Amino acid sequence: MRPVISDLLHPSQHCGMPENTIFDVVAAVRDAISYAETTKRPLRVLSLDLKEAFDRIFHTYLWTVMHSYGCREGIIDSIAMMYENATSVIQINSHLSTPIPNRCEVRQGCPLSMILFALCLNPLLYYLDERLQGIRVTGRQRKKTVIAYADDVSISVTSKEDVRIIREAITCYE
Repeated sequence: MRPVISDLLHPSQHCGMPENTIFDVVAAVRDAISYAETTKRPLRVLSLDLKEAFDRIFHTYLWTVMHSYGCREGIIDSIAMMYENATSVIQINSHLSTPIPNRCEVRQGCPLSMILFALCLNPLLYYLDERLQGIRVTGRQRKKTVIAYADDVSISVTSKEDVRIIREAITCYE
């Protein structure tokens, strides 16, 4: 999926992209703050860390997102098979519970999970990017509205109106 994913993911999503690292996220936030300080433009950086994010991805939502991005049915079916009858057990003092069906989650630690989660977060990133003013550090550079690394999202807030837009986006995304 890596060759295709770079065309699908919002450019601000740094997770799962081989050429992007967490250091790029830190640098982008630092650059935005420095630019705002230098130009005396209003800027607040809102940092979101989505609680138990990987555990809250409903599979039906994941399949819908994958369909909406034009993923081939065979790829979606292959991924769905990995989750179809997935269960978890709890171990306490070497005793295992009965299996618990997993209806929503992407498994942390699985190499595919980061990409699947990034796809699920993508609609939120695009929604915010389309509606927020953001800032441009240089005239040719893409505006900086959101910067994401998996479930950690930094949002450039430049006006009071941005707060309302962010609230609407989060309510919709929840």
